[in-house]
Amino acid sequence: MFTFRTSITLAVMAFVVALAALLIAIQIRALSWATHEAASAYMDAASTKALGRLHGELNAIASLVNVLATSSSVADSDERSETGRAIPLFKAALQEMPQMDSIYAGFENGAWLQVRRTSDLNEDQRARLRAPANADVVINLVRPTPAGDLPMRRIFQDRKGNEVGEIDLWKYGYDARTRPWYTQTMKLERAHVTEPYLSFSLGAPVITASAPLQGKVPGVLAADLKLDTFSDFVQAQRPGPHGTVMIFDQAGSLIAHPDFAEFVASAMTDPARSQLPNIDGIKSGIVASVLQKSPNVDVNEGIVRDDKGRGYLFRLTKFPLGEGYSASILLLAAQDDFVQNVRKLQFTGLILAIVVGAAFIPMVWIFGSRMALSLNAITAQAQKLQNLAEPDPVPVTSHIAEIHELGITVNLAQRAIWSFAHFVPKEIVRRVLDNSISTRLGGVKQEITLVFTDVQGFTTIAESADPDVLMRQTSRYFSVLTQAFLAEGGTIDKFIGDAVMVFWNAPNPQPDHVARACRAALAARAAGERLNTEFEAEGLKPFITRFGIHVGEAVVGNVGSTERMNYTALGNAVNLAARLEGLNKEVGTTILASEDVYLRVRDQFEFSAFDAVVAKGMSRETRIYGLVGVSA
Repeated sequence: MFTFRTSITLAVMAFVVALAALLIAIQIRALSWATHEAASAYMDAASTKALGRLHGELNAIASLVNVLATSSSVADSDERSETGRAIPLFKAALQEMPQMDSIYAGFENGAWLQVRRTSDLNEDQRARLRAPANADVVINLVRPTPAGDLPMRRIFQDRKGNEVGEIDLWKYGYDARTRPWYTQTMKLERAHVTEPYLSFSLGAPVITASAPLQGKVPGVLAADLKLDTFSDFVQAQRPGPHGTVMIFDQAGSLIAHPDFAEFVASAMTDPARSQLPNIDGIKSGIVASVLQKSPNVDVNEGIVRDDKGRGYLFRLTKFPLGEGYSASILLLAAQDDFVQNVRKLQFTGLILAIVVGAAFIPMVWIFGSRMALSLNAITAQAQKLQNLAEPDPVPVTSHIAEIHELGITVNLAQRAIWSFAHFVPKEIVRRVLDNSISTRLGGVKQEITLVFTDVQGFTTIAESADPDVLMRQTSRYFSVLTQAFLAEGGTIDKFIGDAVMVFWNAPNPQPDHVARACRAALAARAAGERLNTEFEAEGLKPFITRFGIHVGEAVVGNVGSTERMNYTALGNAVNLAARLEGLNKEVGTTILASEDVYLRVRDQFEFSAFDAVVAKGMSRETRIYGLVGVSA
């Protein structure tokens, strides 16, 4: 390492030699290199986003189909009805996966049950279904007659599940047993992803993920991914204003194309054929030129020109779409979209070089400015101390010994503060850093809203659980509760075994602290219920959470010793919030609030009233209210 003075001297000597060579190299390489790199970066991003979304949506739908195919609500009977147990299950699946257009099951006897979301369809597609304006879902039900006919009943429901329309199609002619998704799945006897095709009822392009039913009756469960909206998403990722992205499968069927809607409309002359437009229909233009240059190759890239001589960078990449089934993505980026920006950069670089050359005499000052870049980076790291941001992976380094040592020291301090914030609420750490919270023992009396939580029967659960499994389960449980509380600005005071203590309006004032606490409790309960679904699916005991909410005055500040202290709240309000949590067991609720909470937010939330009680350890009666939800 060199001292600051030595570094400046050596830099001045080296600069004169390097400057001429550097300017020449920039002029020669800048345009071609930057153009290619910029276009390549755009194509990388477009390809990643498009393929990532396609794979992600297909994998999510396929996973859901595999799970639902084992459900007794679907696989234990081929006698379907408008009120069967499978319908709420299908509705829930559609709600959980917005990318899924419909979900359905076909049976060996010809029965077919489908639940489709209609709110996402365009006007033409809704008209084909004859859907009422207020219809949110449509239930299609085919029940075979003794004579072998397959009449279909179509039932429309609104968002609340109320029936808003019904159609009987006696000669609809849909036999699920003849459809590719059914025949291929039954033949393979395992999960399957179809090639793209046109939907029978909508005439919309779809890809279907299917799996054989695992129950008492043979059949197939399947779900559709609509490609018309996916094509719009793909085109939004095109590399540059004049770029193009298209995706087609191994048979040449288009999955995404700039004129996808027009191609599909053209193919709709015979919907029963279920045939998508094909890449073979493109006979001219730069796309046809690229395809001619890339016969049966997995990856190909280069430059092609259109009939006006404009250059386009292209990349054609093959990728797997299903087992034994592949597709290709073609990206075209117009060079003119990127050259203009590169020329601006080149001009800027030339001006900068002239300025640097003109300032050669005060070279020591210029080099000192360059050294300031390292100091600015260290300053930026120091500012992260106040924001409690994650530290940079490596400290700022320099050949200057003093700057190098400073960079290591600041990075070490940043890591120490960031780690400290994982053990103490971040807002408290911030207030300690800006000196707005004293580090001396003592506190002030102020109004706060408190929430106490506890897990019902946790001791019993802990007695029979493996300690390592219980520790991981409890950590997951605390994580979802913490997210709900922090989202409403709560200060998490402590974890007490399986319990959590949270308060609002300290250390920062929050005028709506009572409402925040109520919303946080409701959100935490909902998050806990979702997590319990995962626990039960994994064979774990659910954590049923009870909440107590109270608002009142408490002493908020530092409690402990001079060597170790804790920022917390003390007082009767804290005790009452804890007692309210315990009263849930007696009145059969999960969230209990005091009368003080009820009076503050009764116009914002729904409550159920209970008789006044004398909480354990209290001397006077307290009227209690069960928090039901947010007011409509």
